[in-house]
Amino acid sequence: MADISGCGPGKGFSGMLFEPPAPEGPSGWIFKSYLVAVLRVLVAAVFIYAGLNKINNPLMFADQIKMYEVIGTSPLLYITAIFLPWLEIICGLAMLTGVFIRGGSLVISLLMAFFLGVVIYRTYGIMDKAGIAFTRVHFDCGCGFKPTYAWKKILENTVLLILSLIIFLSPSYRFVLFRSGSREDPA
Repeated sequence: MADISGCGPGKGFSGMLFEPPAPEGPSGWIFKSYLVAVLRVLVAAVFIYAGLNKINNPLMFADQIKMYEVIGTSPLLYITAIFLPWLEIICGLAMLTGVFIRGGSLVISLLMAFFLGVVIYRTYGIMDKAGIAFTRVHFDCGCGFKPTYAWKKILENTVLLILSLIIFLSPSYRFVLFRSGSREDPA
């Protein structure tokens, strides 16, 4: 029977899906393993710090979530306020330690896309109600950091989304605790 996986003998199907070849050409610098390691530490630090700032006071965090007018006052609001900081810490630790990097970066990417959307939604809601300009909207986003201008938070969330996607798409396995099989480091 012919090998239909396209991965050659002994590599299996996962070799094709989870080990893309290192990018060729000028864009290859993005995926250099040391740069990806630095990005992992940076993104992990932000999410661990944010999660730790919210974890001790879930009721205050629930109030901040409620201001977005996305969930309402259902039990889902309080479940989210308890669960989300733990999820952020776990994903940050995954990125920092090198265990489940792809899963952690995927979850962080999805969270950042969602956070970006709700911050934009809340910003335009404040602009509409208060009649102020986009650059003057200032609020506590509930992320565990200080209140800030909405345009800064949108920029920060966009950068974190891009960084987490770079980590997710990177073929780098440098500084990873567990590797399955005998994969070679593409760096």
